[in-house]
Amino acid sequence: MTTATGVYKGEGHALKDIVADYVQRKIDAYSTVILRMEQKYGKNFKAFSMDIEGRASVAKEDDWMEWKAAITMKEAWHQAFKKLLRNAV
Repeated sequence: MTTATGVYKGEGHALKDIVADYVQRKIDAYSTVILRMEQKYGKNFKAFSMDIEGRASVAKEDDWMEWKAAITMKEAWHQAFKKLLRNAV
């Protein structure tokens, strides 16, 4: 780690930065999926869900599941990021 060069105050700070970067990349990845779906269907998840209720094709159901998972996982990673910041070294 770069603690020897003085970039970080200690290993704890270096590790926190590495974990924060990883978590942010996960948030960004799920945000990309959400944006792709919004662009594909021209609406947000709630509107898409209402539109396909009771009459979705298999492909749209697959997209719905992927979209819902991305929203759920983005929120979970966002909560992890907030907790990481609260418990910073």
